Amino acid sequence: MLNSLQKKFLSYPKLKERIESRENSQAEREKALKNLEEIRADYSKTYIKTFEKMLDATLPNLYDGINFNENGLDFKELVKNNCVVLVPNHQSHADYLAINYIVYKTFGFPLYVAGGINLNIFPIGKLFRKSGCFFIRRSFNNDVLYKLSLEAYLYCLLLDKKPIEFFFEGGRSRTGKLLPPKFGLYQMLLEAHSYLPQESKADLLFCPVSINHEYVPETKSLARELKGGKKVKESTGQLFGLFKFLSYQFGNVHINLGRPVKAHTDGEDIDIRAHAYELAFECFRNVGKNMVVTPTSLLALILLDEVQGALQWNDIFARAKYIVEFCANFNIPCTPSLTSDKLESTLGRALDILIGNSKLDLIGKNNRGHTFYAIKEEARQEMLYFKNTILHHFLVPWTINLAWINIFSGRINNVDDLKKFFLELRNQMKHEFYLPTIKEFFVQTLTIVSKSIGREVSTLDDLMNLSHKELYAIASSLSVFSRSLSYINEAYYISALTAKELGEKKPSGFKWDEFFNLFKANFNNEKDLGKLIRFQESFSLPLMRNAMKYFTQEKIVSLSAGEYVVDNPEVLAGLVEKFENDLKEQMKFNLRVESV
Repeated sequence: MLNSLQKKFLSYPKLKERIESRENSQAEREKALKNLEEIRADYSKTYIKTFEKMLDATLPNLYDGINFNENGLDFKELVKNNCVVLVPNHQSHADYLAINYIVYKTFGFPLYVAGGINLNIFPIGKLFRKSGCFFIRRSFNNDVLYKLSLEAYLYCLLLDKKPIEFFFEGGRSRTGKLLPPKFGLYQMLLEAHSYLPQESKADLLFCPVSINHEYVPETKSLARELKGGKKVKESTGQLFGLFKFLSYQFGNVHINLGRPVKAHTDGEDIDIRAHAYELAFECFRNVGKNMVVTPTSLLALILLDEVQGALQWNDIFARAKYIVEFCANFNIPCTPSLTSDKLESTLGRALDILIGNSKLDLIGKNNRGHTFYAIKEEARQEMLYFKNTILHHFLVPWTINLAWINIFSGRINNVDDLKKFFLELRNQMKHEFYLPTIKEFFVQTLTIVSKSIGREVSTLDDLMNLSHKELYAIASSLSVFSRSLSYINEAYYISALTAKELGEKKPSGFKWDEFFNLFKANFNNEKDLGKLIRFQESFSLPLMRNAMKYFTQEKIVSLSAGEYVVDNPEVLAGLVEKFENDLKEQMKFNLRVESV
């Protein structure tokens, strides 16, 4: 006898057609039902109540709080009247707990969360499944029946208007930056929704969710991966190993709901594949805009960018205050604790957490007066994670600062040069961030410049007619961001230098391992010299890969049969020189501006 879920599952038209078209339909039906057993959540109110009590006792010892911001939405009403799918970014294994816990605690219902099958391990897998998690294989492109089984299960959830959640990046971010969205679940949800009975079909809404942790317990292992270490496969021991972090302090978790995006699944002219792509990127942009500046990310931005390595409390506070004011002026979200009346105590608490978690060194007496604070050398890559969560907010002011340097150096002489500079830099950085459109990029630039000099600048031509006094005013007002993305340019410089050397030695092609090993040697040599490479976090596997993607896209390098070939050595040599000049001039002009 089939239960209610199985009946709904087998009634999904696409699955039903597949089963009936098979020569042995009974065997196909049994395989589909077996897939359902592997996938489905097995929600138990008893389990989730027990889990809730356990988290009630545990979470206050780990977190200062979990802040859930509906941003003017009535989430309970939204779920009641629509088919709601939450699409958060993914920073930590703790995301599963934080979002589900606060939703159940606040609204009294669970979320049905898509989890990777790698998390279905004893005994944590059963607990997740009983709490509303359903499990998905990492790869199933060639298994049509499994894909239709998953679609049919999503159809069942949508039919009952169960709130669904999946992490749109497809996995945890290793760098703190948002990863490009995966489209598979978007497309399957659109397909499943299109087959709902018309009389009971509610609107399908994708609700972007921005989640920021003030401290992520996995940063040490993630930092190891960035330097070339292998990813450790999830296991019971690894997940239970998270309990060792009970001695750590995690600060707050901030969960912000974005504006729901309505999907369209009715009508013959809808291209579901194209619509899934469109929805995914609209949600992605919304998540990025709502990524809040936290006390930890703010301190990481300030302390990592300090070339001298250490700062006194007064300097930290002054820079933090300026950045928070900048955020207020340009609609960049900050945590409520970063308001002017709370800023000092909030930063003090964040510093204490980082000191307690052994990420900062204190130089001098332990007071807020004459103590210097510096990120420990071995913790810089970990702290970069938090800086990266907000770095996209400050791309434009950093770009303006770099343009200013190029104007003074004589490499930008007219509007065409300026446009070319902006477009080339944007083309490079699109491998690191999902950027604003070209129009938005220029509008933001003009707005920031106008506020910096106290008068309206409405065109790029106006930028080329600024006085020296106004140019210095811009550089001074944006100097706090002048090194924010310099570590990326350092990585691209070493990548270009390495590719150039390998292209000369091995014109017929070189493998990735050869590139990685020579990059490491070049990086260490340049870092020891201390002239161009200042930030050890610029040694990063994702940055190396993105640089090579950029060179490939620009048709400077090509990749075939696992080997890179330098196709345009002249352009590559030009890039080496460009990155080298930018790094040199940036250091020189930064010192000049900060002394003004």
